[in-house]
Amino acid sequence: MKTFRLCFAFLLLFSATVARAQMSAHYINVGQADSILLEFKHAAILIDAGGEATGDDRDKDHLIGYLNQFFTRRTDLNRTLTAVIISHPHLDHTKNLMPVMQTFTVKNLIDGGNMSGSGFPQLRQARNFAASHHVRYRKITDQQIEALGKTGLAPLPSFLSSSDVDLRVLDASRGCENANNDSLIVLVKYKQASYLFNGDAETEADGVCEAEVPVLIDFYNGTGLVNVDVYKVGHHGSANGTDEDLMQAMSPKISVISAGVHTQHGPGNFHAFQFGHPRENIVALLENFTTNRRNEVTVYTMSAAKKVKLNRHVDKAVYCTCWDGDVVVSTNANGSQYTVATTGR
Repeated sequence: MKTFRLCFAFLLLFSATVARAQMSAHYINVGQADSILLEFKHAAILIDAGGEATGDDRDKDHLIGYLNQFFTRRTDLNRTLTAVIISHPHLDHTKNLMPVMQTFTVKNLIDGGNMSGSGFPQLRQARNFAASHHVRYRKITDQQIEALGKTGLAPLPSFLSSSDVDLRVLDASRGCENANNDSLIVLVKYKQASYLFNGDAETEADGVCEAEVPVLIDFYNGTGLVNVDVYKVGHHGSANGTDEDLMQAMSPKISVISAGVHTQHGPGNFHAFQFGHPRENIVALLENFTTNRRNEVTVYTMSAAKKVKLNRHVDKAVYCTCWDGDVVVSTNANGSQYTVATTGR
């Protein structure tokens, strides 16, 4: 079962890696969905709690099992998430939100205040749970960020009890027709290290809003805030989540995609196979601009929806939960070096 995929050998590697690290981002394999655990010296934050529509508890069990393993190691955190941040109200980002809220202590729930979307019922439940369980709730809109200017918005400066960590929301909810373009885009800096979490922000406009990716690039042009080391690839490696302008602005050392496997075709049609994730041209773009290297691996990509391209070779530091299982990207004490650990599938 997926819950027990963390084999003993990986746990040894994982423990050794994070023991030396001062910050780690855990890209948890929840299929065609997102869930990322940010681990700091004094806190932990979860960005999204999604899962794929598999018809069973596969992704919920793996997410809760992963967090249980994490808190078993980090007993100092008392099974507490300082915050849960929901990038936008789609089911692949909220499906397992309530099990997280009910299983662990959550101090803050943050989202964009949206009132619709495929994952809104779960988000509404979580807001109600927060109200009745003394969890601080906060919504962040783009107007708040614009009012503060190009420094971005630090939602709760007291999050981490550390002057070494800078957490900002660079873009937020704008009332878009397409909730992907309402994604909370989160920047985390630890000393010299920088991580960007793009949610499902798109390069294409909808009927109401401009595309979020070019807006992000234009708004922060000249600030250096989008020039980051580790990029959580937007929209599961889709054709409309990343473009050359964004890659040039970032020039990342490491890129991580969260996507489902091409062999999952049902139930329903909400799977990487039907969407064509990760898209071959986007993986090629990531390879072209990602600067660090990895040991060469043979993977697959999708040349289009329902079209699998096998035997693809990757030797740049581009990872996917669909190829690598859980991916942990850690940085050292001064934020100058990175290590990557994976569980394998």
